[in-house]
Amino acid sequence: MKNKHSNTDYGIEITSVGSFIEKIKELKDEDAGTSTEIYFRGQEVEFWGIEPSIFRNDMLSVEHKLMQIPLQKNPFDFKDLSDSFDIMTKYQHYGMCTRLLDLTTNPLVALYFACKPHGKIKYQDEEKEPGGVVYFAKYYPTQANDINVRIVTSLAKYDLSRENSIKEVLDKLVNEKVISNDNRKRWLDKINIKEFVDIIQHNYLVIPTYSNERLKKQSGVLLLVSSFNVENNDIGGKEIITKAKKDLRSEFEDNYFYILGENKEHIIKELDLLGINEATLFPELEHQLNYIKFIHQDQTQFVTDFHQYEENYKKIISYENVNEEILNKEFINEIEKFLSTCLDKNVCESILEIVKNNLVVDWYKREVMRSRLRRNISTYCLSNKKLLNGNNPEFLVGRIMYIMNELIKKHMISNKEGE
Repeated sequence: MKNKHSNTDYGIEITSVGSFIEKIKELKDEDAGTSTEIYFRGQEVEFWGIEPSIFRNDMLSVEHKLMQIPLQKNPFDFKDLSDSFDIMTKYQHYGMCTRLLDLTTNPLVALYFACKPHGKIKYQDEEKEPGGVVYFAKYYPTQANDINVRIVTSLAKYDLSRENSIKEVLDKLVNEKVISNDNRKRWLDKINIKEFVDIIQHNYLVIPTYSNERLKKQSGVLLLVSSFNVENNDIGGKEIITKAKKDLRSEFEDNYFYILGENKEHIIKELDLLGINEATLFPELEHQLNYIKFIHQDQTQFVTDFHQYEENYKKIISYENVNEEILNKEFINEIEKFLSTCLDKNVCESILEIVKNNLVVDWYKREVMRSRLRRNISTYCLSNKKLLNGNNPEFLVGRIMYIMNELIKKHMISNKEGE
């Protein structure tokens, strides 16, 4: 059998929204007639495990504190919530570590999260944007008030490093009116204890009450992860329950969809045309503003650097005797000397051609000419980053402008001294 964690055995590459929709249609057709639903999860880094936030950085060891302290510190924020699952859902919304895993019924939402830019990561000898992944799973949905869901969310609040025998846990559940006394008696019977163990070792796909706009906009559902170890040392209610973590890859289908890092931006723009973007998925003002910034970043134009205005500048320095032919030749020579130390010959020649095309009469006195020169060089460098031998485009442009300004100063001073 092929390795379930391999990135090549079962993966289906997605290069566009259209190709993804076609694959999802095939998936839905295959699943037609079954009673399960298909749920999706997108992750922006291909090699991340699938786990709820409480399983990371050993936060599971303090889960009971994280579940209780916010209720004590900010009781009014939770006064309308009496159900433990709804409270945990609110924690999840505001970034608290929980044992909830975000999924969605909308595959395009999952694709958006898989295509979010992460930032370059080193792969062997190169740095590049990591690929994203869309996983999917089939579940029977469970209601938030289901007794099994209530049991698991209650166990999340307990400190199972103490008072953690099955009898002690069942006693707590009865006292909190999560289960009945009849349930307690049944599950303490050694014949039926396995029934309780199955409940706390099973995960639950829960359709939440859409009490916040984000869940609604993302077609969000939540996987309640219930991974509790039971040490079967002694039959008769003295088995010990402890909290445990695990990677949930096995909960999802073997097949999955992957997106190469270089295709993320293209797909994000396609999703934007379909109304899937940061503004539609995240109603909070912070995300609305980020989206506005994102959609305008391609419309930017070059802005000149600030220069202090000097009212008597022209009176101080005379330009009449500056030899522009000499200035231009010296400028091109200096630029060529600099570029040849860090760029290939063809790239060097291309930038020099841009410089020559922008040298006009009195170019050094016209700020608009400086701006045009800088803009055209910047555009070339940004469009040909791969040809720059790792040099920062801003550094190259800045250095060229520095050389130009220094030569202008030199010729101005020489001219003034010759008066």
